[in-house]
Amino acid sequence: MKKKALVKMAVLMLAMCACMPLAAKAQAEAPAITKDPVTIRMWILDGAETPIYKDLLPKIDAAYPEFTLDFAFYPNDEYYSKLQMSQMVGDTPEIVIMDATELAYYVMNKMVIPLDSYLDSTIKADLLQSVLDEGTFSGKLYSTAQFDSGMSFWANKSMLQNAGVRIPTSYKEAWSKNEFEDALVKLKASGVKYPFFMRQNSPKTLYYTYLPIVKGFGGDFMNRQTLLTQGTLNSKETIAAYDYISWLVKSGFVNPLCDYEDAFYARKESAIALIGHWKYKEHIQYLGDDAILVPFPDFGNGVYTGIGSVIWSITSTAEKKGIVDLCWKVLNESLKPENISAMTDLNGAIPSRVSVLNTKPQYSKGGLLYLYREQLEDGRGYVRPQTPAHNAIYNVMKTLTAEVFLGGNASKLLNDAAKNMDQLIIENGWNKK
Repeated sequence: MKKKALVKMAVLMLAMCACMPLAAKAQAEAPAITKDPVTIRMWILDGAETPIYKDLLPKIDAAYPEFTLDFAFYPNDEYYSKLQMSQMVGDTPEIVIMDATELAYYVMNKMVIPLDSYLDSTIKADLLQSVLDEGTFSGKLYSTAQFDSGMSFWANKSMLQNAGVRIPTSYKEAWSKNEFEDALVKLKASGVKYPFFMRQNSPKTLYYTYLPIVKGFGGDFMNRQTLLTQGTLNSKETIAAYDYISWLVKSGFVNPLCDYEDAFYARKESAIALIGHWKYKEHIQYLGDDAILVPFPDFGNGVYTGIGSVIWSITSTAEKKGIVDLCWKVLNESLKPENISAMTDLNGAIPSRVSVLNTKPQYSKGGLLYLYREQLEDGRGYVRPQTPAHNAIYNVMKTLTAEVFLGGNASKLLNDAAKNMDQLIIENGWNKK
């Protein structure tokens, strides 16, 4: 038995040795196991920037084999409805590109995450402070941006010169309230039908464009400490700012029934326009060298400009999946100078990085758009209230402004608005307790 056992063992060992080369060969010939790239989903607010995104994002996708970008565009109303529902449905994407005014809502609902530890200190030092301010909530940075908006008056240089109106080029030499009113009188007398175009055909835009003037009167839309409106939205200063619209209309300086967009640049029935960078191309196309920037007047509380951009944020979904590092690579690519330059060359906005601004003659001192840069770099930017109640107050102010243009009493409208808004804010827990 012992001999048989030894023979059996020997046979088994020979068999094993014979199989070993075959096994090794089979292992060598087996295809390598590769991981599929991670899919990063992006939802993007469809708008003027869409053509650049459609060019940029495939390039980022191709440059990083470790992930695939799956991006989709949605119009304004659909975008925010879909994003707000996504938390309940469970399909929140990993990256969102949206208007900065929406940020507070998604921060308070824990849908976006802080980015402070990801943003390189060198890039941070190169970003406009206004871009950092708009992306910061409760002391933490939640977004990046490729641009900020430009906000001041556009003016027709020949019309101002013909009327004998002084042309300020810096916010430091802005018209006073009295000088602005004198300019309107002179323009009217020189034959300009309605000297001031406020985009009254689109009163919803005045939530943004009129805020620097409200601030110039000493008013505001909301108490920034409590996130309530009572005592601020209906303060005597804010009421004075909206009474001023009534005065402009009654004095014949503004056409309240204007239902067209081109009163300033094409029809030339206005010499001054309250509108931002987004009409830059039309102004140059129709007015040429007559298209100039003029700072807002000082209405008694200083000269201000707006802050406004489209922001990029990373969601808590990316954090749960452990792919924040990959998502950050996408945001970091968007901040490269060549990508910022391509974006701002398209939409006429202000590059978010100073190093990019320095490459563009129009933003150098004496350049056509230098005023935009000067105001932001000197800290004259004033951000809209960072509140989860943004959409509610935006809609209220859109309706209110339209009513003021048509003769509504500003004091009554603002008092009613403050009362109703605070009730809604408190019911939803959107105020700071």
